[in-house]
Amino acid sequence: MRRYPTIADGVAQGSDNFLLLRFLAAALVIYGHAPSISGQGPADLFLWLGWSSYSGEIAVDLFFVVSGFLVSASWLRRAHLGAFLRARVLRIVPAYAACILVCAFALGPMFTTLPLRDYYADSQTWNYVLTNLHFGPRLAWLLSGVFTDHPSAVINGSIWTLPIEVLMYACVAALGLCGVLARRNAATFLLVILGAITVAYFRPMLSAPFTDYLRMAALFALGSLCWLWRERIPNHGVVVLIFVALAWATAGTLFYAYLFALAEVAFVFWFAYRLGGTQSPLRRFNSFGDYSYGLYLWGYPAQQIVVTLIGPQSALVNAVCGFLIALPLAVVSWHVIERPALRLKSRWA
Repeated sequence: MRRYPTIADGVAQGSDNFLLLRFLAAALVIYGHAPSISGQGPADLFLWLGWSSYSGEIAVDLFFVVSGFLVSASWLRRAHLGAFLRARVLRIVPAYAACILVCAFALGPMFTTLPLRDYYADSQTWNYVLTNLHFGPRLAWLLSGVFTDHPSAVINGSIWTLPIEVLMYACVAALGLCGVLARRNAATFLLVILGAITVAYFRPMLSAPFTDYLRMAALFALGSLCWLWRERIPNHGVVVLIFVALAWATAGTLFYAYLFALAEVAFVFWFAYRLGGTQSPLRRFNSFGDYSYGLYLWGYPAQQIVVTLIGPQSALVNAVCGFLIALPLAVVSWHVIERPALRLKSRWA
């Protein structure tokens, strides 16, 4: 009897499509933000098809599943707190800090309606930098006189997910230090509840709906569990279709959110490993670089720039133009900031 393919089989093949998956998810975030940034239609494709989740939400879900899987694997391969923290800081902070500073001191002065002297003297300018660089759960969204005539004046609406991402890293480190992460049964129990407890504790400070944070924590935990139980979890396109069909059939019920989340998880590993074999042409994307984080960071400001430059346009035009502006910024971010920062991991070891 032929054994069903598992996630562990995908890991063992030594190749994957995670870079492409995250890149497409970042592009999907840009598409999902376009209606609210442009103030125009058409409606989001997934909502038009009758799903309860829009494209940007789905994309963030995929990010957290992937992150939970890879970050947990990173800890268990080398259970060293210093190395783990260095890797996480060097991956997240430099590009994020660069984006915050460029938005405040380059993009802001270009598009503010205030005289430059007033712009730099305004407390809101410095609050945007200091609050966001603090990397706390409450973020600053506005710059004085910037995009004030747009449907939304938010400078970068994408960064709201990063504090919860950092909290999930802390959860992994805590479970790892306690030795729980290496014990699957105990980790299975604790990972499910720890994300919820952590988010509940920080709930008064969160700047986004509690349910969104709880959903992301749960998906991160599911990604972690997929690493812990990788040799037992089936990985096949049929599994994806089954969960998608069940989610569709239960739309509007309490079961929908859970089944849709399982469909997302199944899709992540089918795309990453079943489409990412050693002979897959999609694997060639890995040779370019990891542009997903830069695309995610710069997509929202780029779309706001589009509204300023060409005025009210359809959501699709805004998304395409925003992507074309954000992509070269993401390429620069990877080659100039992110990749050199990651090389420091070995220096600091």
